[in-house]
Amino acid sequence: MISSGSEYQRLTSYGRQRMGGHSLDWSNQPGVYKDYSGLPSISLTHDIPLPDTDLFSLAAGEAPAEPRTAISLEQLSQVFALAYTLTAKSRHSGGEFYYRSVPSAGALYPCELYVATRTVTGLPDGLYHFAIGRHALSLLRERNVAEHGFLSSPPGSEQQRASSLTFFVTAIFFRSGWKYRDRSYRYHLLDSGHLVENLQLTLASRGLPCNVAYDYDDQMVNTFLGLDTQREVCLAMLRVPGANVKDDDDRAPPAELPESLHAASRVADREVDYPPVLECHRATSRPGTAHETSSPMLSHVGPAPTSWQEIAKPDAWPEQMNFVEAVHRRRSLRNFVTVELAKERFNALLTLLCEPQLSLHGVALPHRDAVATGFFAAHVEGLEPGVYWLDPAKRAFALAKSGLFMASMAHICLDQEWLAQASLQFFFVTNLDRLEQVWGPRGYRYAMITAGRLGQRLYLGATALGLGCCGIGAYYDREAAALLELNEASAMLYLLGIGPVKKTIR
Repeated sequence: MISSGSEYQRLTSYGRQRMGGHSLDWSNQPGVYKDYSGLPSISLTHDIPLPDTDLFSLAAGEAPAEPRTAISLEQLSQVFALAYTLTAKSRHSGGEFYYRSVPSAGALYPCELYVATRTVTGLPDGLYHFAIGRHALSLLRERNVAEHGFLSSPPGSEQQRASSLTFFVTAIFFRSGWKYRDRSYRYHLLDSGHLVENLQLTLASRGLPCNVAYDYDDQMVNTFLGLDTQREVCLAMLRVPGANVKDDDDRAPPAELPESLHAASRVADREVDYPPVLECHRATSRPGTAHETSSPMLSHVGPAPTSWQEIAKPDAWPEQMNFVEAVHRRRSLRNFVTVELAKERFNALLTLLCEPQLSLHGVALPHRDAVATGFFAAHVEGLEPGVYWLDPAKRAFALAKSGLFMASMAHICLDQEWLAQASLQFFFVTNLDRLEQVWGPRGYRYAMITAGRLGQRLYLGATALGLGCCGIGAYYDREAAALLELNEASAMLYLLGIGPVKKTIR
């Protein structure tokens, strides 16, 4: 029985000599659209103006306008039309495939999105599921949703009051489990991070600051959402504080929704449970409690460099498209070419990971210290090839070791040779023991979701700069740790290749 995220990470590590192949059961491929039949539904409009905001201003926490004092149904439609929507269609031998505004491992899209509303003009208060395939809301609970304490801003926050909107990001286990089996909980967390980051950036672009939460009573929230927790669970919440909305004193637990709604979480006729996934989720379900004061993870993963170089902030960002265009044009592009990456683009990508500690409207990224960030570089203007570490607080980077390591990491990433042609390979790592020392078992979720959020920033930043980007979650774990010279307790969580590609994005 798995009792921690560190046990799960080690149990699901890939090894070159012990990789067991398996074939995919295409006749039992999971569906990627959750829907509730027979429930009241509200169609959202696509024909709405979207913000003309650049990504790098959002990343810097610069409000595009005065924060909104009221929210309408049309504005909520705008949020869904950007944060989590179908962006393009392609055809292949098996039929049609729809891209989404966030990446997903294997394009399996385990995440679902729910929203609890209060005082939204034109929309009755309640709990809704967002049906991405129909761009519509299905009503799960009517009225009185704000009586539950987890829908309020957390104690000590700048805006401690009842939320006008609370978003819930969930994952359906079998969607990713169908392909990735025991290892799939890693992808549930990374994909949740992609969606959380895209949603927070979208809310910021609409003048809607929010609080992101990974800590809550799992059982209470899952009951509120009416989830079958053998199949689907909540992994993150985002609360948008209401204007002139009084927080209620009542903290009544949510009533159970009809069990018939559980069937909506079934995505295949013959679903398979993967015990390590369920065991890891349950082990990390206890809300995190800081046992020690956190400190930058870089000091805990291995030898840290001592000579740092300040990141040069461009006078003007070298963007080729704004935030909305980047979201809609983002793809996992991997046809890299060995063309020198301009210094301005390189500095822009690094700045994107530092601005300012990923704070939006004064709300910092939770648990940024749960991961350390570094990169392999090759074919970057004015930069010596090698492995580097990033210090977001110092807004600086440092060379740890000179040399060309891109092909070595491509070999470690299950011999995906295209990765060797990238100009940059960003990686996110953590010390698994340190996570538990500081935050307890829940720390594993913090690290993986944070890695996904940072990865989404790089996806959007690369797209806005006219570059390709592709994330990698499959690799030989100990070989990756050895190449990065990590200590025994540390592991790589996620890697993304970035660079010029043959096919342009515009």
